[in-house]
Amino acid sequence: GGFSSGSRPPASTRWSRKPGIGSVVKVRPSASVMRPARASNVSVLLSAMAGAAFAQADIADAASKGDKAAIERLLKSGADVNAQQGDGATALHWAAYRGEAELTELLLKAGAKPGLANHNGATPLWLAATRGDAAVIQALLKAGADANEQLPLGRRPLMLAARSGQVDAVRELREPGAEGNARESERETTALWQAADQG
Repeated sequence: GGFSSGSRPPASTRWSRKPGIGSVVKVRPSASVMRPARASNVSVLLSAMAGAAFAQADIADAASKGDKAAIERLLKSGADVNAQQGDGATALHWAAYRGEAELTELLLKAGAKPGLANHNGATPLWLAATRGDAAVIQALLKAGADANEQLPLGRRPLMLAARSGQVDAVRELREPGAEGNARESERETTALWQAADQG
């Protein structure tokens, strides 16, 4: 027992003087007194983090329902336009998936990243090309999306647009120089073959 000269008591030790007694005694707070406060702090922190995570995905959730009014409200309140859901989808992914050109442009003006992929490697341009949606493709390309981006299995947006059978979508991708002879890695097919496949 005792402390050597120059040493200090642990932070959890406090000193007190008993009334009527000249000696000083050490009093340690019990572990049961300390633990509840610590656990409470952790609970509050976890709760705050969970709330922040849900709030962060609100804009993507609103986009999944096509709720433009909610999106505008969230953007005005400072929501992150590139916030991702559990699978990595953003509001822009949902706008492209739903074929909503006006909402796509709104999100892009607010700073949405056109090249951001979800956890499966899908970008908004991939989703728009799959739909054959020329208006959404045009908006994404104007915002900097890469017409020759390589998707999973080596596919390119032009291949997907060709498979959709939508000529306008193919034209939108060809104008900025999408490569028609690029081949996917799985079947070694080009955009021309994809188009022929669709008749």
